[in-house]
Amino acid sequence: MSLPTEIFDIDVVRGPDRPTVAHVIGAIDLLTAPALRLCLDDHLDVDGGLVLDLSRVDFLAASGLTVLTDTDRRAARDNLAWAIVANTRPVLRPLEVLGLVDRLPTFDSVPSALAAVGVTV
Repeated sequence: MSLPTEIFDIDVVRGPDRPTVAHVIGAIDLLTAPALRLCLDDHLDVDGGLVLDLSRVDFLAASGLTVLTDTDRRAARDNLAWAIVANTRPVLRPLEVLGLVDRLPTFDSVPSALAAVGVTV
């Protein structure tokens, strides 16, 4: 009998003249938050901005929230465009409880997040 394997992946899509979109799948926890941080660090300052799609995230731990708030501070400090797609309960609930929905650039869809960072789809 084998144990279920946790699935975590980040699919980064880059296109000409549009923001980079990072689609995150799975749980963001103590084990996976470093990979998320690395992805955001690598793609936040690309031309056109960054959209972080969390619509397929099924768990968001405190370590993931720390990555999001740290990224937001960096974006504000360096004047970088970014947006978060947060439209499911596992992501929205921790953001709401901590009052981060109004502090972070959260949107309910990829098209609205793309529009927020300067691209109309």
